[in-house]
Amino acid sequence: MNFFASGLDYFVKGGPVMYPLLLCSVAAIAISVERYLFFKKEDSGREFTKQFCEYVEQDNWIDAKRLADSTRGEIAKLATIVMARHGRFERLENFVSVRAERALDKFENRLNYLNVIVTLAPVLGLLGTVTGMIGSFNNFSQRLDNPLAVTAGIGEALITTVFGLCISIIAICMYAYFNRRLTAITLNVEEVANTLLEAIAKNLDKQAGAEE
Repeated sequence: MNFFASGLDYFVKGGPVMYPLLLCSVAAIAISVERYLFFKKEDSGREFTKQFCEYVEQDNWIDAKRLADSTRGEIAKLATIVMARHGRFERLENFVSVRAERALDKFENRLNYLNVIVTLAPVLGLLGTVTGMIGSFNNFSQRLDNPLAVTAGIGEALITTVFGLCISIIAICMYAYFNRRLTAITLNVEEVANTLLEAIAKNLDKQAGAEE
């Protein structure tokens, strides 16, 4: 209870800039939680990619399709859609490229907002500090009898900088985490897509050779 009261006291002392900082912190937490749940649900995982590509390279399409159908996530969904589609290889290549980009867009969604908070939070904190110090020095003539009051005012002004930096540090850590996972997912999507296209191209070449 004392911790909450102390935090509330610091929040009030920070001034009006604390409200947009509070909004930034809430937004960063909400985005991080939502993205974590989405990544957890829609990331098919490295193990799926490895096993699926092995099946395709072995020309074992039955087990590959069974694995893709039984696995959740965007990569497994992409594999299922590609295996169910028929047509010319050139058209299929464009189709896979578009579907892969759309799948990655879903993972990248809202991460740019987290990146904005990384930059915005410390700037807002600095703004609050500057405006607070201006207010302290404006009242300097009225506090000549008590110089420590000016020092206290500057200390209160620095509260916004501390809050802004804390929010930015947390947002940086979350953004780095999601960016790392996005890189791994991108590699998995490219591996699945390239493996499928190479296998389909080989099958088309075999069919063309048999017809001749």
